[in-house]
Amino acid sequence: QVAIGAMSAPERRTDVFDGVLIPPASTSTAACGYKYYQDRNRKWPFHTNAQGAALLGQLFDDARRVIAALDAAIATSVPDDAAREAIVRSGVDIYAKKPSIRERDVTWSQTEYAHLGLQREYCRFKSVQRFTETWACLERARARGVFEDVGKGGDGETRRVASLGGGPGFELVAVREFFKAHFPSVTLDLVSLDLEESWRASAEALGLRFFQWDMRSGKVAETCGGAVDFALASYVYKMYMCEDDVADWFADELKDMHAAFIISRDQSLKTALMEKRGVDVRKLMALQTQRGDDRQLVFSRDRVFEPWSTSTKSAHAPESSMTFPNVPYEEHKTGGGDQHRDRDRQRGFRGGWDRRDQAYVASRDADRVGKSRDSRRW
Repeated sequence: QVAIGAMSAPERRTDVFDGVLIPPASTSTAACGYKYYQDRNRKWPFHTNAQGAALLGQLFDDARRVIAALDAAIATSVPDDAAREAIVRSGVDIYAKKPSIRERDVTWSQTEYAHLGLQREYCRFKSVQRFTETWACLERARARGVFEDVGKGGDGETRRVASLGGGPGFELVAVREFFKAHFPSVTLDLVSLDLEESWRASAEALGLRFFQWDMRSGKVAETCGGAVDFALASYVYKMYMCEDDVADWFADELKDMHAAFIISRDQSLKTALMEKRGVDVRKLMALQTQRGDDRQLVFSRDRVFEPWSTSTKSAHAPESSMTFPNVPYEEHKTGGGDQHRDRDRQRGFRGGWDRRDQAYVASRDADRVGKSRDSRRW
């Protein structure tokens, strides 16, 4: 694996984010008049306001820096332009076809994750999805009181946030910008933990710390060099964390964490695996079905969070003023809210959301027999 260096990258014909963010028409008066895309085919539009557009513009700059460095690494790994383009094309193919998902039930294998072309394609598209979904998760969590104690320690307050299986760490970029906006006095220590060592240079280019780390080993605080206040598990819970050994160490580490945020494409997860180990599981997404929606969760141990009062602090009420509304895509939303919702409801980003896995539902419900759970308790 070639390290990312400073050598000039081969010139690309177009900007990697060209057409991803589209400004509103000059005559538009919509609050969320900017259109943007998360999917590589730019088929499913989302909308945001001026603040969200500015955040995306900054994200694009961060991601361009990483992609330029990856291009430089590709340039040093092979002798000619044709071979370099072959690596890029191969990465596009791996990203699109996901050859390991049927054979191994993982999105990409470790060998594929180490492919520079795949990493380049990943940063082009996952940067937007990971950033916007994490920001939306943090907004919902703040509305529900998860950050009530943050920012009250004065200028010397430091919080450590670890992304479990975080790869390049675009989720942590969202954390950084969110804290700048809401808790500017807090100093952050942002750490990406991932098995694939070659993500290190990308994470460090984003201003993050990186450690090679095996999900099965635990020892998150020890690896990060001290207590972790918040953890993120974005798109790793279903595939890598639904095992007894992982649940054991995760539940144990949560005793010393303020909270962990779980972000997933699946509306039903094996949350009972954590609940039976004493973990409180709180849903952030609006309850749309009898079982609810597990795509954004908060895990904690013996923490009491006081939700914002919608009568006294309505600006912070969930869903009412989201920077990135309808993220992740809510297929069952009905009535009210953002003016784009009904128009784009049938055109939302379905490519990332699987239908409920019936086997998971049966397994989870079997685990819950005899247990009472109040999903509204915060």
